[in-house]
Amino acid sequence: MRILALRGENLASLQTKFEIDFAGGRLADAGLFAITGKTGAGKSTLLDAICLALYDRIPRLQSNKKNDAEIGRDSDENRIKANDVRSILSRGKADGFAEVDFIANDGSQWRSHWQVRRARGRAEGKMQAAEQWLENLETGQRFAGKKQELQAEIERLIGLSFDQFRRAVMLPQGEFAAFLKAGADERATLLERMTGGEIYGRLSIAAHERAKDEKLKLTQLQAKLGDIALLTDEEQQLLTSQLATTREQVNRQQQQLEQLKHHQDVIVNAAKLTQRSAESELQLSQAKQAQQLAEPRYVQLKKYEQALPARGDFTLLAQAKQQVSKWQQTLQSTTTELTAKQHQQQLLQDNVQQSQHQLAQTQQALTELEPKLKQAASIEQQRAGLQQQSVELQQQLAELNNQLTAQCQQLASQQQQQQLAQSQLQQLTGTLSQTQAVKALAEQQNAIKDNLNQYQQAQSQIGQLQTDIKQRQTTLATITQQQTELDQQLSALDQRQQQLTQQASAHDLAALEQLQDQQRQHYGAYQQLSGLLKESLFGLDKWHGVLQQRDKFQLQLQGLVSHIASCDQRLTALMPQLLQLNAQHKEVELQLNQSRAVMNLTDYREQLIEGESCPLCGSKEHPYQQHNPQVETIISQQQQRLQQLAQQLQDAHAEQRQLTQSVAQDKQRKTELEQDIAGFNNSIETLVKQQQCQWTDLMAADLNAITLAEIVLATDSDVAQLAHYQASWSQALEDAATQMQQIKVQGEQRKSLIENVKQQQQQLQQLIQQQTEHKDKYHLLTQQQTQAQEQLNAFSAQVSSLQNVVDERQQALMAIYGNDSWLTGLAQQDKAGFIADLERQIEHYQANVEQQQQLEKQLIELAPALATLTNSVQHGEQQATEIGAKVTRLVEEQQACWQQRIALIGEVPLATIERKAKNDVEVQQQQYQQRQTQLNQLAEIIAAELAKQHHATQQLAEFETAQQQLQQLWQAWLEKLALTDAELTALLSHDETWLQHLRNELKQLEQAVSQGETIVKERQQAQADFEPTVELAQQWFSDHEMSDDVVMQQQMLTQWQAEKVQLDDQVFQLRQRLEQGEQAQQQAGDLRSALAAQQTQTELWLQMNELIGSATGNKFRTLAQGLTLQQLVLAANEHLQDLAPRYALQPVPGSPLALQVIDHDMGDEVRSVESLSGGESFLVSLSLALALASLAADTRQLGSLFIDEGFGTLDPESLEMALACLDALQADGRQIGVISHVGTLVERIGVQVAVEAMGGGRSQIVIKG
Repeated sequence: MRILALRGENLASLQTKFEIDFAGGRLADAGLFAITGKTGAGKSTLLDAICLALYDRIPRLQSNKKNDAEIGRDSDENRIKANDVRSILSRGKADGFAEVDFIANDGSQWRSHWQVRRARGRAEGKMQAAEQWLENLETGQRFAGKKQELQAEIERLIGLSFDQFRRAVMLPQGEFAAFLKAGADERATLLERMTGGEIYGRLSIAAHERAKDEKLKLTQLQAKLGDIALLTDEEQQLLTSQLATTREQVNRQQQQLEQLKHHQDVIVNAAKLTQRSAESELQLSQAKQAQQLAEPRYVQLKKYEQALPARGDFTLLAQAKQQVSKWQQTLQSTTTELTAKQHQQQLLQDNVQQSQHQLAQTQQALTELEPKLKQAASIEQQRAGLQQQSVELQQQLAELNNQLTAQCQQLASQQQQQQLAQSQLQQLTGTLSQTQAVKALAEQQNAIKDNLNQYQQAQSQIGQLQTDIKQRQTTLATITQQQTELDQQLSALDQRQQQLTQQASAHDLAALEQLQDQQRQHYGAYQQLSGLLKESLFGLDKWHGVLQQRDKFQLQLQGLVSHIASCDQRLTALMPQLLQLNAQHKEVELQLNQSRAVMNLTDYREQLIEGESCPLCGSKEHPYQQHNPQVETIISQQQQRLQQLAQQLQDAHAEQRQLTQSVAQDKQRKTELEQDIAGFNNSIETLVKQQQCQWTDLMAADLNAITLAEIVLATDSDVAQLAHYQASWSQALEDAATQMQQIKVQGEQRKSLIENVKQQQQQLQQLIQQQTEHKDKYHLLTQQQTQAQEQLNAFSAQVSSLQNVVDERQQALMAIYGNDSWLTGLAQQDKAGFIADLERQIEHYQANVEQQQQLEKQLIELAPALATLTNSVQHGEQQATEIGAKVTRLVEEQQACWQQRIALIGEVPLATIERKAKNDVEVQQQQYQQRQTQLNQLAEIIAAELAKQHHATQQLAEFETAQQQLQQLWQAWLEKLALTDAELTALLSHDETWLQHLRNELKQLEQAVSQGETIVKERQQAQADFEPTVELAQQWFSDHEMSDDVVMQQQMLTQWQAEKVQLDDQVFQLRQRLEQGEQAQQQAGDLRSALAAQQTQTELWLQMNELIGSATGNKFRTLAQGLTLQQLVLAANEHLQDLAPRYALQPVPGSPLALQVIDHDMGDEVRSVESLSGGESFLVSLSLALALASLAADTRQLGSLFIDEGFGTLDPESLEMALACLDALQADGRQIGVISHVGTLVERIGVQVAVEAMGGGRSQIVIKG
């Protein structure tokens, strides 16, 4: 990694834009260069800019520091925390940036840019979040990603994290100078901060905490295992036997409940069948009665069909009457409207003449007014000119008066300021003369604060350390007492362990438990056999009931099949009859319509004239002009025949519907029966499979001395075969009970022996565990004793060192104050209050001095301003008097013009007068034209009404003639049908919808009667078929001493259900106890496994804690720091060969964090690091810094190094050696920058990056050499 260029702007004192090109110009050829400048000029800011551009961090600011105060002015709302890197932005600037070009480890070139700005680009705007981007200089492509991803990419390209970068590239030899002079504890802290070894302390504490947690988990598992209660074998066998017996009782009780409910359902269904039969008979009776009541509607339907031919004449007559009424109303309204319009026409003619006269008058008035308007306009134009001049002068006068008022106020204000400033200056002069003592303290304010901070901090640390020393002494005494008690407890546990070991070795626990498990398996096999036999016997009873139901349903199915076949035969025979009747009905209906068409020509026959041709047939003879008796007779016969065929067709359709409905119902019932029978067959097959499975389970069981005869089960097995199997299984059940009793007695004896052995082993295990715990505790106490003693020694050394600091700071403060007044003030209040008082005094003094200077400057500036304002006020008052006189003269001239205009035409505006006169003329013209137009339109309307009246008269005459002719035809229909006008009108008022509705209602009545008869027959048959089932149910109630009383049956059902609930509860409780026992057994097994695993895990972490763990983290931290220091010393000695070959560093034997110096020029004499001179300390520190860079990263990959101040302590010879070493480093390809104030060093290094102060807190960068 090598830095190619650095750019920036507005970073602290570097406010101008700058660029340092390390790869071009004079710096490109110089491997070694100096960064020079005065203190505070901005040399370190260059290093800050490099870190900002790459890592968005600054070495001087701790980004992880918590609760840092926010800096800024008291009134500044945009304050930021003191450790915020954005605080580097120059004050009064709106934005700033830092940019670095570098070569990555893979050889690619990149540019990293960091920028910060304020809101809206204004210096007083709110500070915005910093922005950063990364760009490949070869491809021009920017890296896309979030801030964290960007930082990760930069670290990957450079190969260093921020901490590694600041150690490897910016060598912190200043920290190593402090490292050489520090004590053991302070040296450990410095080494940890410089090398990043904080993680070892955290690992040590984590190992200690993990060991404690694992040990606690082990103790908790042991406690859980002791709390589990396990069932004995006898208890488990007894519970299993009770559960099997109770389940058998539940099955019997369930079977009785099912039979009771089944027979109750039979009785209920029988009652429902009786009720449904009675309901169907009642519905049939109601349907027949409704059919009788509908007889008048049959008669009405017949009359309607006879009157249908008169519908055409009826419709035409109604239309003719409607038209006559309509045209009568039209003629009447037209006559009324015409009279009104004629009267309106006469009124409009009078209005037109009046409007014409008024128009002539208004035109004459406008002609007379025009000369007066022209003269008045000339007068007003003259008056407006005078008014404009007056307004302009008044505006000038107002502006001048406002200006005079402001100047007078300003003059008074400045005179008042002058008096106030003179008074305040006099008071401040007296105050400053009394506070000269504060001036000396103000000059050394920072030195006072630093000494006070160190003094108070050392005092506080001494008090805390003394408290810690007392705590460690108390801890040591407690640990010694606990160790004595543990020795006594371990001796007693050893004796008890020997006793239990002898007792437990008398019996083989594994053999006993194995034999007990075998007997338990035999017992379970016999229990399984008993359960299978009982379930098989219950299945046989259920099989018998299913067979009876299936036979009964098969008989019903045969009857339905026979009935469906007979209905299908009748439907097949009925179809040809329906086709024939339909054909005959259509033929007769066609003939009847043709005959009626002939009769419908009656109206046209009456119009025939003897001797003229018929317009239809062309004949000149008209034989049926008056009467046609033959056609009338034929129509009567055809109507009778059509009615007969319609009745036959209706009867045939009714029979077809009834048969179709009956077949559908039978088929549905047939499907239900077939499904029920299929269900019974499936149930039988299921029962057979269950029995076969149970037989297979019986054969697979370990029966020992129990034997069973082989059986063959099938769906056609009879009851005798099942009875034989039942006898065999009953005998096997008795044999199994005998074997179970024998196993139970032997198991109880063996169980007692096993429990005794287990108790002995458990006690022995608990003793071993107690021994382990006591040993661990003793070992832990020993570790705590050692740690407490080490901490006690370290605390005592720290107290001595801190007391020296207290004495030094006390002497320094006495020198500044000249007495011990500061000590008295510090005793009266805390440090913060003391410093606050000091700052207030100094701040008050400085504020007074600054205010004195401001008041003197203010008095000097006020004198010339007061003279200028006085002259300006006098000149303005003179101008105001002259303008006032001109305004008065112009106002008088305006008033004269106005009086002349009033005398001519009045005070009304000219435009208003002219507009009113012209408007009057336009209004009269519009009114005249409007009335003339209305008169013309009204004449047209009257002509149209006259035409409309004539047309209405003609139409009324035509429709009255047609109405008379149709009325004669209507009277003929009344006579023919023998009906009154109201009766025939009422009939023909009904439409086709009414007719269809009436026919449908009568048809539904007929269908209801037919369907009711069918339902009555079916329900009576179903009631007869169900009678045998009812008798069986009644017989079952009689056998069980129950009457047909529903209340008594319900009581018995409730009693049996309660008994079954009790049995179910007993089964649940027994099963729950067995499941709890199994869960406890499983839980105990799981806990034993977990306990073994936890024991291994605990031992592992106890060993880890023994090696590196400690509550404070010192154990592993000390070990790691010792190893790190050894590597650091080896690398530093390599650099010392070039820098100072006289010396070599070496760790002090027995003190891994202490250092000593080997002086080769003095026969390898061992010296302390405190004996080194300033220059020698610098060379050793520089070697340590270079060594740290070697540890932080492979320096062969680093092309840029920066070394901070420290060369000023070297003599010329040592300085020459240091520069020669640096030249050797840069000869390997590195570019090295040295930050220094030393003139000799600056002259020795040819190229310099000079940071020159420009004043006002601003600096610029110049490349020299």
